[in-house]
Amino acid sequence: MWLELTLFILTVVLGLAAVEQWSFYRKRAWLPGPASAPPFIGYIVDMVKRPFDFYEEQRRYGNMSWTSILGRFFLFVNDGETMRKVFNNMGDAFRLQLTLSAPIMLGKDKNIAYMNGPAHKALRKMLLPLFTRSALGVYLSIQEATILEHLDHWIRSRGSVDTFVEMRPRIRDMNVHTSYKVFVGPYIKDDAMMENMSQLYFKLNEGFLALPISLPGTTLWYAVKAREQLIDILKTMVAASRDHIANDGDVRCLLDVWMRAVKVADVMDEGEEAAEITAKHNTEEEIAYHLLDFLFASQDASTSSLVWMVQLLHDHPDVREKMVEEQRIVRPNNEPLSTENIETMTYANQVCLAMTYANQVVREVLRYRPPVTMVPHVAVKDCQLTSDYKVKKGTIVIPYLWAPQHEDFEEGTSFRPDRWSPEKRTEAHGKSFLVFGHGPHVCLGQRYAMNHLVAFAALLVTRTKWTRKVTESGDKIIYLPTIYPADGCMVNVQPA
Repeated sequence: MWLELTLFILTVVLGLAAVEQWSFYRKRAWLPGPASAPPFIGYIVDMVKRPFDFYEEQRRYGNMSWTSILGRFFLFVNDGETMRKVFNNMGDAFRLQLTLSAPIMLGKDKNIAYMNGPAHKALRKMLLPLFTRSALGVYLSIQEATILEHLDHWIRSRGSVDTFVEMRPRIRDMNVHTSYKVFVGPYIKDDAMMENMSQLYFKLNEGFLALPISLPGTTLWYAVKAREQLIDILKTMVAASRDHIANDGDVRCLLDVWMRAVKVADVMDEGEEAAEITAKHNTEEEIAYHLLDFLFASQDASTSSLVWMVQLLHDHPDVREKMVEEQRIVRPNNEPLSTENIETMTYANQVCLAMTYANQVVREVLRYRPPVTMVPHVAVKDCQLTSDYKVKKGTIVIPYLWAPQHEDFEEGTSFRPDRWSPEKRTEAHGKSFLVFGHGPHVCLGQRYAMNHLVAFAALLVTRTKWTRKVTESGDKIIYLPTIYPADGCMVNVQPA
């Protein structure tokens, strides 16, 4: 009997494997890729153990290729034009996937990243007042103060010239503190509350790459619990800000900007549909969830870029010196940062970037080391993606952002901020620069993110000097899930 049962199970397994492989054969059509895939598990081991090499091997297959991971059919997209088609069709043919645990961790039904269609469009329109030039000016002063506070701490705790400290956790802490202070700063009572909220966010973020199992004691379960605690805290802050603005208080953070916009909207007649959207998304709980969206969006990618900023500016002293010289011109007496001196100035009746070179450096850091190298989507229906390939429903589509950032630029594997100068920048560059996304889900806060990176770079080069310890793993890339130098960037920070 045991022999018969074993043969039966083996027959079923082999049958399922054959069906899976036949399904892959039909879906791949003419696509290049592996000759076959291990049944059921696919190439998950390779992807987890050596992700950068895995993605680069897929890239070498061409503009589109196939593979299998955990029994799912994956389509890798490497060219910018096809990526833009995917991004432009979000909500119609494709939906954002991120990781398997992300919808559970973030709350899929409340997270803006998973919204589509008219509701998503209306919500984005409602959020636009949070990123006006005047609002960005409020945030910039908070960003500057927080960055300076952390730079001073790094200098005070530097130790001897032979003491090197990993920058990734330092910058991670600076980044989360900055986001909290910009978003809800006046409503954080003390340092203990800030530390508690920071730890809750880090606990939440651990669920991003966890298995999608939220049972008591699992990583994802703890992440969900951390989210619930954060939402409760943020809800009390929303109520406090609403009262503050209702009593004609000054705008001091993003939440205050939001509450003032709500106050103005309450007395405007914008039509029944707009009023319904405003009412739905301006409850304390909804606002708390959107604040959490902003917190999540402002963390990992920016932390990755700031770490690479430290490493690349050290490794390119000519670039660093040009930044210092520009700061001497724009801020000769270390004047405070402002939207005027960080973004634009008027010269000969033409508006141009004041910190032109600093902005070029930031764009090049983002291009050269795109923090998010892939953005998983799932096809929700059959879709003619190119003239000769139709994506089948259920396919996981991976736009591999690393590829166009390096392949579509002249000397794309070289770090060259001058490529973004007004004289050299071309329309083609704009089409290939996809680190903030494209289409209906393009990053709403990209100017905020750019300001944060430019502010950090400007203050870093004028207030400090630093030495990087060159290690064997320093130039290798790891995924966490955004990319970092494998050694975390080992640095000794000194006063300038």
